[in-house]
Amino acid sequence: MKNPNDILKQYWGFSSFRPLQLDIIQSVMDGRDTVALLPTGGGKSVCFQVPALAMDGICIVVSPLVALMNDQVTGLKSKGIRALSITGGLSFANLMTTLDNAKHGNYKFLYLSPERLQQETVQNAIKQMPVNCIAIDEAHCISQWGNDFRPAYKNITILRELCPLAPVIALTATATPEVLKDTIAELKMELPAIFKKSFVRNNIAYQVLQEDDKLYRIEQLLKNNTGNTIIYIRNRKGTVQLSEELNSLGFRSQFFHGGLTPKEKEKKLEDWKAEITPIMVATNAFGMGIDHPNVRFVIHTQLAESLESYFQEAGRAGRDGKYAQAVLIYNTYDKTIVKKQHVDSLASVNDLKLIYRKLNNYFQISYGEGTNTKHSFGFAKFCKTYQLNTLITYNGLQALDRLGILQLSKEFGRKSTLHFTAHNDIVLDYFSGDPLASVIGKTILRIYGGVFDSPTQVNLDFVQSKTGQSIPVIEATLQKMEAQGLCTVTLQQTDASITFLVPREDDKSINVISREAKALNDKKKAQVAAVLKYVTNTETCKSVQLVTYFGETTATACGICSVCTMQKTTTTKTEILLIKKAILNELELSNKSSRELTENLTFAASKILNVLRLLSEQGIIGIDAKNLYFIV
Repeated sequence: MKNPNDILKQYWGFSSFRPLQLDIIQSVMDGRDTVALLPTGGGKSVCFQVPALAMDGICIVVSPLVALMNDQVTGLKSKGIRALSITGGLSFANLMTTLDNAKHGNYKFLYLSPERLQQETVQNAIKQMPVNCIAIDEAHCISQWGNDFRPAYKNITILRELCPLAPVIALTATATPEVLKDTIAELKMELPAIFKKSFVRNNIAYQVLQEDDKLYRIEQLLKNNTGNTIIYIRNRKGTVQLSEELNSLGFRSQFFHGGLTPKEKEKKLEDWKAEITPIMVATNAFGMGIDHPNVRFVIHTQLAESLESYFQEAGRAGRDGKYAQAVLIYNTYDKTIVKKQHVDSLASVNDLKLIYRKLNNYFQISYGEGTNTKHSFGFAKFCKTYQLNTLITYNGLQALDRLGILQLSKEFGRKSTLHFTAHNDIVLDYFSGDPLASVIGKTILRIYGGVFDSPTQVNLDFVQSKTGQSIPVIEATLQKMEAQGLCTVTLQQTDASITFLVPREDDKSINVISREAKALNDKKKAQVAAVLKYVTNTETCKSVQLVTYFGETTATACGICSVCTMQKTTTTKTEILLIKKAILNELELSNKSSRELTENLTFAASKILNVLRLLSEQGIIGIDAKNLYFIV
């Protein structure tokens, strides 16, 4: 075997490893199953890449994200290391060529998705490869208690049978103690060596700001920023809108979401890295696997559904070890929304029984039948047929998938996308000469205002109900407009396909998994409760709160988060009374926003915001629909 330090120096140019990396590498080289829990930016990839290079043979890397695979393969190739990846768009001929290269071409790495691993062709080829180790990236995805659970990860253990002598290294940055225990069990690891680095990131200042005028606060934060910024928003339309607002204020920003083409995504990413447009306003489709060092701000404008998601996204700041800020900006309405979306819409056991029974009736499956049958599935039509709540039904189907009752295809939840690329006047002129296109096109414009700005998801069943035209007619009309150069359109013939994994036994089928279903709902409720506790706890250091959630109990106050800095400038009782009086005097004149109050008063903005919070909690002041404070 080659020396790990020599490999690190040759390919990465470093003379020494980060803490724990060498211990993890040595464990893999000793042939032990190994678990590496390192925070985002902690150098996980080196922990399997170095031992794979030190040993003869090829390393199989299972990764859930194409962007992550492509980024790592490109990085390895740039260092002169032979690496391959098998992604979704590969033709059968190219797949066979890639597998032959992996078997005989002296390659060191083969990256593939868990879905690809299910193909018999891929499995047969892996049997013939000299596999030296197996790396499972984002390993928490195998646990049903993990935040990013993926059913396909359950079948990763096939690699144990295909490569019985190869050690397995599981890597993750977001495993709670419960998820870690479950991950080890699911991967069938025997007495693994577990290495856990502190999740504390001393260079990141975690800021939680309650703010009504979020744009103003973002403007203040970015005013003197010289590095890259990621601003996270939960919906596509919001990314476009905020990016435009920032550009109008003189910032250089762009938007990023899952509806963009691969070419558009690549161009935006390169422009962001090169700081041509250093501010990226994005959904969580951006960031995973992108190891960019000079990110000075990660800003969340809405509450995440879990601290796992937030911690991973916030951890993309400051990977170069220099001071960076992870800022979460929220208002009272955000707390209501996160509960409504992620708690109130959970499917109960009775909901699961109803949905499952309706599905079997919908596809006319007889009692005791249906195992392994596959059906095309239109989600909107199904909900409309049985007058089901769409959000509860959507979550219910996801739960049935997680719990092994049925399997949803990857396309589940996707809709057709439409983007008018021609100028508004040209499109309207075309409508004037085509009555059918006018009816369909103008209906879409009324429903989906953003179709001129970016690719927008369009529910054709809803368009059908509004226009009275059949789906085939709507699709043909959109394709005709695309041929005329007016728009780009991607049509989903069905939302998904569903494969039933167990025979129909109605309530009995659900009773078997009722305990796990309840536990999943309890887990989601606990995750949302943890987020709300994090944003409202103004006594405990934010960094300590986060790492405690992940089972770390010895962390000390960071000194730079919003709680620590507030405590450094503790407001005296006398000062609090003065600020209270000043605020109430202002509000007696007229209702005002927090921005107006901080501008009008001479006290420090942080102290004014703190007293506003106290007055709100005491019920002395309230806040209206326009985010203006008033005296109750």
